[in-house]
Amino acid sequence: MMDSQDIIRLRALLFNDSKSIGHVHVFGENGSGRSEIIRQIIRESDESWICTAGDFLYADGNMKLLLESLAKDMNFKTRGDKIEEFFCNLYESVEWPNPKRRKVLIFLDNAQAVVNFSSPILRCFFNSYKCISNMTVRFVTSAPSEWITYQTNIAIGHSPIPHFHIKSPNVEQCSQLISNALPNVPKQFIRFAVDLLFAHCKSPNTILQIISTAFSNYGEREKFEANRAGDCIKKAADYKLGLLCNKNQESTTSSDIIHSFESMPTSMRYLLVAAYCASNNSALTDRRFFVKNHGRDKRSEQKELRAEVNRQLRDLEPKAADLQRIVCIYESLVILHNDRSIRGFDVKNVASFFF
Repeated sequence: MMDSQDIIRLRALLFNDSKSIGHVHVFGENGSGRSEIIRQIIRESDESWICTAGDFLYADGNMKLLLESLAKDMNFKTRGDKIEEFFCNLYESVEWPNPKRRKVLIFLDNAQAVVNFSSPILRCFFNSYKCISNMTVRFVTSAPSEWITYQTNIAIGHSPIPHFHIKSPNVEQCSQLISNALPNVPKQFIRFAVDLLFAHCKSPNTILQIISTAFSNYGEREKFEANRAGDCIKKAADYKLGLLCNKNQESTTSSDIIHSFESMPTSMRYLLVAAYCASNNSALTDRRFFVKNHGRDKRSEQKELRAEVNRQLRDLEPKAADLQRIVCIYESLVILHNDRSIRGFDVKNVASFFF
């Protein structure tokens, strides 16, 4: 939730004419309604601004797809993934409310998906518009966490990025919001439903839809019937959230426990970690796993930063690894942690993991 003063501050910042503010980031849990708040502000935007929206998750690392979706939303055509041409076409093709003061606000949802884009491309995307002197471009991004969580090395400008944290509503606030939206539904029913659903979902909009459906099945009653209300809410939640009724839930839960990481034998856990290490690292780095090298492969902070940059430039997909290499890393990890629960080589569990 966001109080009225913060909304006023966010709106004032988004539609400020200053060119020193190029990017505003809004973050909060998925149930906080952060993106809905931004869309509401955009709907009530200043008429002198053109507003458009894109989605990093939809683009999935494809800059061409992102640019085309933004261009389509503003009713002009752009070709390819050349970012400079996109902003030039934007400047020339859009019908501006005031051609002398061309201002555009670009809302980019699901900004956590920027990790799918390369850093140089993103840096170009957030800075290319600056070559056009009489056009103001402002980006507003929305994600569960702060911007630096996803991109620590993208310099959007010399000024720090303004952040707005939108907290998820608590049970009382959620109940009050739904009561305001559904005045015909008794408050006792709403509070009962919110208490029941809050552990599974914290989005007021989703809970409101579930309560609306559940109450239509529950109907008007003189006295509150908890059992009847609970059944109606569970059925509505099952359809909306995928929550299962008691019988199916018990079997599914037991099945999940059987296949969970915590229920695996210890040897299989070590093997799973070893397989990850082998498939996500070069064979040249395996020396750090062996006993005689434990503690000798510590790197300085600068080396770690250089390694991180090199990692981003490489293909990040896991590679196929040799079985013997995985087993060697597995044995080294067992010795490193001095795990006495594993005696010798656990052939049975290791074999069951592979076959």
